[in-house]
Amino acid sequence: MRIEFDGGTLLLRGVNGDVPYSEWDDRVEDYRAHAYRYRSLLEWADAWDGATSSTAAEASNHQETIQSTTVAVEDTARAYPQLALDPALQIEPREYQQAALDAWRTHDRRGSVVLPTGSGKTFLGIQAIADAGVGTLVVAPTIDLMNQWHSTLTNAFGDQLPHRTGEGPEQSIGVLGGGSHEIRPITVTTYDSAYRYIDEYGDRFGLLIADEIHHLPAPTYRQIPEMTIAPYRLGLTATYERADDAHELLEDTDLIGPVVYEEEVDELAGEYLSEYETIHMQVELTDDERSQYDEEYGIYREYVDTHDFDLWKAEGYQEFLAHTSYDSDGRRALIAKQRAEELARTAAKKLDTLDTLLKRHHDDRTIIFTANNDFAYEISQEFIVPCITHQTKTDERTEILERFRTGEYSILATSQVLDEGIDVPAANVGIILSLGSARLSRNAM
Repeated sequence: MRIEFDGGTLLLRGVNGDVPYSEWDDRVEDYRAHAYRYRSLLEWADAWDGATSSTAAEASNHQETIQSTTVAVEDTARAYPQLALDPALQIEPREYQQAALDAWRTHDRRGSVVLPTGSGKTFLGIQAIADAGVGTLVVAPTIDLMNQWHSTLTNAFGDQLPHRTGEGPEQSIGVLGGGSHEIRPITVTTYDSAYRYIDEYGDRFGLLIADEIHHLPAPTYRQIPEMTIAPYRLGLTATYERADDAHELLEDTDLIGPVVYEEEVDELAGEYLSEYETIHMQVELTDDERSQYDEEYGIYREYVDTHDFDLWKAEGYQEFLAHTSYDSDGRRALIAKQRAEELARTAAKKLDTLDTLLKRHHDDRTIIFTANNDFAYEISQEFIVPCITHQTKTDERTEILERFRTGEYSILATSQVLDEGIDVPAANVGIILSLGSARLSRNAM
């Protein structure tokens, strides 16, 4: 059997009889399988050797014939190299980081690790790259996070990887996204760029690292793990579970694997993360806001109650959304729900309470979290403080964060863009004004 990588899938040539994970393709008159079944197919054929035993010559021409008691396998799909890497800065892993790495290795180097922001998920990723010893693709949700990974990986492995004559070590790490298109043995990219090019480069990497993996189950992004042969896969996040339960797809379909290790914020606070205190403050709606809220929410609840949706389950809410696509009353109910939520998020008295809190913490470093851009900009204008949203240009964002780091700015407003993974300078007060950002922001502080 000859295995070939073909546009994000695997072609199985010269097969006699049925092959698991595959279907007959009349167009080419051969069996075809999803690329992510690469390792499973080799295991089925008794041809899986850990993908780390090829010689340099074999790795260069990307093919080898493995004799099996079941079938002879000629593997031409694999185009990723072996790498012998040691992080430049030798830092002893923290106890939970080592436990997470060991758990991932025990699960055949597949699965997700859930750790709070600030606990060193990127460090864990570096250790996984060195441990797997194969070409690696790191996927991040934003250009900022991609650049952050690029900088960290350059510091860790830049001098150990090949780069073209005349280029500095920073060019040894490939970048796919943000105007760059350089594929190297270790490459960083965004979810959007990976989705666009994974059918072309899905054979070039043996390890797939998905940062902020809760984004991956989206229908388009799901094609990233589907269309790569990477036998090793690592998901990293602080917020694994999704409201729509789509995270289960990563486990049930073997696209990434199960959660192999998890630590909560409270378990690491004190010894590894800063101690924190959470104070809940209730803000009353004005009479006009209350009247509008009750009217809009009443429209929504009346529709939901008359259709008997079970909104406590993701399937129930999906059923409600499906109705809104063809039922005018359903669409009105959805709009009413959104208006009620907006009223609660942007209640006028929140700004009064925020003013009191900022005066109380005038000597502190404070980040104000909101759930949408408009409210963040309103706060920025009202209190004359810098604001970062997804619309903020990279250079401007870098400058704002640097000034916050040095203390030139003591207050910063943001809308969720800082909730995930971005290295934010030390702040000792976080004010969460919108419930939509509460969970993520708690992990980000």
